[in-house]
Amino acid sequence: MISGKQLLSVLVGCAVGAGGWIYGLRSGGSGGGAEVELLTEQLRIAEDELEILGRENDSLRSLAQGGGTVSVPQEMVDAVEKDYGMSFVSSPVVNRVAGEELGYRIEAALESRMGPQGMDDRQEAYQRIGWITAGDNLLQQMVAVKSVGAVAWFDEQMGEGWVTDRFDLKNVPDQAAMLRLLVRILLNQHFPSEVVYPGDDAARAREALHAGAASGAESRFYASSARGIGFLPSTGDGPAQRLMLSLPPFVQGVTMFPVVSGRALTDTYFVKGVEDFAELMRKPPQTSFGVVFPGEDVRGGEMNMAELEGEVFLKESGGYLGLRLWLEEMGDVGMAEELARGWKRDGYQLFADGEMSSGLVWEIEMESEDLADELEKVARQRVEAMKEMSEGRFPGVRRVSEVRVRFVNVASEETLGRLVKE
Repeated sequence: MISGKQLLSVLVGCAVGAGGWIYGLRSGGSGGGAEVELLTEQLRIAEDELEILGRENDSLRSLAQGGGTVSVPQEMVDAVEKDYGMSFVSSPVVNRVAGEELGYRIEAALESRMGPQGMDDRQEAYQRIGWITAGDNLLQQMVAVKSVGAVAWFDEQMGEGWVTDRFDLKNVPDQAAMLRLLVRILLNQHFPSEVVYPGDDAARAREALHAGAASGAESRFYASSARGIGFLPSTGDGPAQRLMLSLPPFVQGVTMFPVVSGRALTDTYFVKGVEDFAELMRKPPQTSFGVVFPGEDVRGGEMNMAELEGEVFLKESGGYLGLRLWLEEMGDVGMAEELARGWKRDGYQLFADGEMSSGLVWEIEMESEDLADELEKVARQRVEAMKEMSEGRFPGVRRVSEVRVRFVNVASEETLGRLVKE
């Protein structure tokens, strides 16, 4: 198989050769205009390939400057295996990458996991629902919360850890970061993610458990360091904290969900013992509701959604977490938590609404008619607020059944009438 370096040389040669042929043809050669156009197009393609390879070479050069693997201390491996009662299936791999490259790796992983157009469709859907605004860039915000100020990141798809060139095991925070990576690697080896993406709410539930367990291990390490050497982690106003405060409340809520709710659940089972913890991981909650309210009635599942005339770009679920964060935008966190607890299942669809725009329909099923009454009331208040801020859009609410409420945000009054008419 030809290497990247060899391919670069071949393409350079082709580009130079093509340029020479074009020059000859234009300077009196026997070829006609069609040949010139063909060779011009071939040269353009070669130049595009050269640009792509140039960017890849820059990335590889940056990786090589700080690359390679990091030696994982055996005592840390032993400690993690002992704490969780499991052995690593294979030796944990932790790679080193230049700091400026970490964000690119995270971005590629997110786009790969969501599939073609997955992040773009979510960006549009989240705007239609009201989780983010038109000025937000969802992908870049999700990359930023994982990379800004970070020295370590776990690649779920590869099952490997990554640390930046600032990583130094002599530092206590970096030791904590290594421990966090080892917990993620161990859990991923024994309880790997599904090959097929399970959907946003299920993915958030899984991330809450795995990242929550790693966060708990990191906190226990800091507590032990404080007792042993008096070290306390910084709680200052660093770049990560400043970034978090600048993000939309929805992105903040999704980011903090593993640290707060996921850690609360995994810490509870960790204290019970390795068997209880392993049982939790073997039979994990499949929804964000299950993470926050373990042991309650099973909720979630498929929704029979409204039939739409336009092409459907995305079908997803906001889950308990998505509903709670949407309700919190009204300003009453207590109300949002109480009402969202009545969530039973939901689903939304992003669809083509006209030739140049999209519409969204989101249906939420509640546990009782009274809870649906309350949700409808709050949703209508939210719609009135959106009408003042979204010129050219048509949000609306309809009570679909005794326990189901439909929210829409569409591009035309015709579509609005079709989806919300009684």
